[in-house]
Amino acid sequence: FETVAPAPVEGGVAGCARAIGAALAGAMDLCGTLTVELFLLHDGTLVVNELAPRVHNSGHWTIEGAETSQFEQHIRAICGLGLGSTAAHGATAMVNLLGSGLRRDARLLGIDEALADPAIHLHLYDKQRVFERRKMGHVTATGAGVDEALARARAAATALRWADEGAKEGDR
Repeated sequence: FETVAPAPVEGGVAGCARAIGAALAGAMDLCGTLTVELFLLHDGTLVVNELAPRVHNSGHWTIEGAETSQFEQHIRAICGLGLGSTAAHGATAMVNLLGSGLRRDARLLGIDEALADPAIHLHLYDKQRVFERRKMGHVTATGAGVDEALARARAAATALRWADEGAKEGDR
């Protein structure tokens, strides 16, 4: 699972997506964050896939990539404070770190290699058990454009790997 911002869509699609989100939030009489996951079909139609009335993994890019993160915006909204700027700092990409295999006590290897790029930010969710495809964390990266940011985030995610507790950095 990957997220890039800004989304590589035309202005009309982005405007339609914003309108869908605003209409859904209004219909739900929602206070706080609403994540609306949309599919863009080949004919340009947007289809709602998921609604999450909370902060969501797909918005984690905002931690480094936006003036105000989804977490801060949620707190501001539910506390009745003014919302912060949603302006992006530039191109940002987020790649999930998924578990591999089944390990009760796992160690993450490759951290030094992944963090050698100063544009990389590593977020681990402190889960005690690693399961196949379980979201264990994510990396975000910034770049001059979406392609550069995504390439950096993918490279960092590829450098990281879960191993049994006794494994050492050079083990594969």
